[in-house]
Amino acid sequence: MSLYLNKGINCYFCKWASGHTPDVGTTDMVGIFEILLPERTETLLASLLGVWRESVRASHRFLTEKDILNLEPFVPEAILNTERLFVVCDNGVEAGFMGVAGREIEMLFLSPRMMGRGVGRRLVELAVKSCGADRVDVNEQNPRAVNFYRHMGFNTVGRDATDYLGNPFPILHMALGSEVVMETERLILRPWHDDDAAALYRYARDPRIGPVAGWAPHTSEAISLEIIRTVFSSPETYAVVLRQSGEPVGSIGLMFADGVHSACIEGGEAEIGYWIGVPYWGRGLIPEAVERLLQRGFEELGLSAVWCGHYDGNAQSRRVMEKCGFRFHHTETGKLSPLGDLRTEHFLRLTADEWRAGQPFTRSR
Repeated sequence: MSLYLNKGINCYFCKWASGHTPDVGTTDMVGIFEILLPERTETLLASLLGVWRESVRASHRFLTEKDILNLEPFVPEAILNTERLFVVCDNGVEAGFMGVAGREIEMLFLSPRMMGRGVGRRLVELAVKSCGADRVDVNEQNPRAVNFYRHMGFNTVGRDATDYLGNPFPILHMALGSEVVMETERLILRPWHDDDAAALYRYARDPRIGPVAGWAPHTSEAISLEIIRTVFSSPETYAVVLRQSGEPVGSIGLMFADGVHSACIEGGEAEIGYWIGVPYWGRGLIPEAVERLLQRGFEELGLSAVWCGHYDGNAQSRRVMEKCGFRFHHTETGKLSPLGDLRTEHFLRLTADEWRAGQPFTRSR
């Protein structure tokens, strides 16, 4: 059993790793224990540093070995000083840990052998129920972690272009039970839900929508559901919903880091993408949605600029961009589209200062 069982330390969760009651004397056990400050020995800190290294190498693919070595000296002190420390033990060996301070989950790292076994979920549930935690900061370039916290009920409420040390690794600020919903005069922008699949398929199957933007028309409701659970589960991606009927008729979102199309886009900037069903073309709905999302990007996420790109020949999309204040920046040729063909793509840009200087719409809620 865990080496902590005889130390008078609270055991919050134990389970038999094999999924059934073991024979007497077995050590096939996973447990989560709270480690008080006097028990945070140098030996324990060294062991948890090893867990941190394993976890980061497995999940933070955007970090180089040099980055990891530069961050490493800060880890033991952070573990030592966190308000409440919970350690995962697997057959008596440290295999993960979580730090909680006030209402924030400060850190959560698991050894690769613990990933996908429900231990992360148990840790977050423990933080929420026993510590009252409802906030967490996550590396934007770690999509697995972002999607995990979204699945646990957290949503993005803010963004920093750098980490706490000033490194170019954007941080998403997430909060529990705070599904981001934005409203305009005629629209509601909210995250996509599984039960939106039928409506998504209804509009996304039209060949006049996807191919001009570089994606294939949806061929079934099942495909639409898969898109909702993957592509549309990305942070800052929203269904464009009609206020009057409650029906999703399009999509809009901000893309960061690896999701953007142009290498000119820098940290602290994002790219916006959008589409709407053919029956709603020409009604000014997408400009209305774009303006609301720009407001969130500049005022709530602290972006310095937002970009928008369109393939050659998509004049309709360009008109939306120009109506919303975007200005032409540059053209890139020979771009490989998601459909596999080479295209010319034009990029427009709107800075935060330009947006504030000339609002084409009345700001919405």
